[in-house]
Amino acid sequence: MEEIVTNHVEVYRKLFPAYESFTTRIESLLEELLRAEMIKAHFTESRAKSVDSFSEKNRRPGKSFANPIDEMPDLAGIRIVLYYLDDVTKVGKLIKKEFSVIEEVVEHQSDNYLPDQFGYLSLHYVVHINNARKKLPEWKAFKDFHAEIQVRTVLQHSWAAVSHALQYKREGDVPLDLRRRLFRLAGLFELADEEFIQIRNANREIIEIKTNAVKDREPNIRIDAPVIREFIKISPRFLEARDVMISLGYTFENDPDEDYAGEIVEDCELLGISTVDNLEDIISYEYSDYLQEAKKEEWNVSDTFALQLLIIGSSPESFSIEKLKQKGWSDNASRDVMDGLAKL
Repeated sequence: MEEIVTNHVEVYRKLFPAYESFTTRIESLLEELLRAEMIKAHFTESRAKSVDSFSEKNRRPGKSFANPIDEMPDLAGIRIVLYYLDDVTKVGKLIKKEFSVIEEVVEHQSDNYLPDQFGYLSLHYVVHINNARKKLPEWKAFKDFHAEIQVRTVLQHSWAAVSHALQYKREGDVPLDLRRRLFRLAGLFELADEEFIQIRNANREIIEIKTNAVKDREPNIRIDAPVIREFIKISPRFLEARDVMISLGYTFENDPDEDYAGEIVEDCELLGISTVDNLEDIISYEYSDYLQEAKKEEWNVSDTFALQLLIIGSSPESFSIEKLKQKGWSDNASRDVMDGLAKL
């Protein structure tokens, strides 16, 4: 028996580099599919089962494998952690569409728990690459490989992580005097997942209403982050200033991570700018010399940062090097902008 297990381990040891490559490629493929479907993941992670782990599982009491490389579902493991519960369902459908599903593990889905039960929630699929992908040269080497894909929300992942730390793999592992507390907590986690969907949908509705109000130039529109993001798209005065900045050598790159709309709202509150009309008026000044002086080197800016520069220039006395550094600006950028303000 030991000789057979040792042979299995040696075979897997030789296959391990290929399984590492396969695992990484499946994770990359899943990330591409999520981007194509515009589904945002909190994170993805992957690992190929180590040779030591493979060996330990083969030798575990009560385990017996005729061909462990075929029978162990998780030699390649990929996990997708999503923000919203309905995205878990979407990703499940996407996996079924893009892969050949060998097995869908249903025991970790909420439909399989009784009302008075709780436990680990996640979608699990064991998959092969599909027939179309097997024909591609870059995938041919992996035609017989399989992977386990887990899909869950951030909250489900948190529950799994804490349960693992407490060594509660199933309900029966929980001491009776703690079980009710975990029932209540599990219910709160599920409720929170559902509530996050409702909040997201409400947020989208609010953004649409505010965006349309700015587009329609309704009077007295109160300033907030969604309003700012629409303002920079359609405000004639901002777009004119943007053209001036381009002529002065500013480069515009609208990286989603470079969104200063929230900071702009704070700056507007500081300066008493409460409506879109107020904002249009406040950026109507002669700003060319200030912007030229502020840009002492190549400067890549986003639209929201450009608007922030204009707002700062509208009230030089309200800002200082220290205040700009408190916003996270570098010392050089803070000094350059303050030098530019001296030109006003």
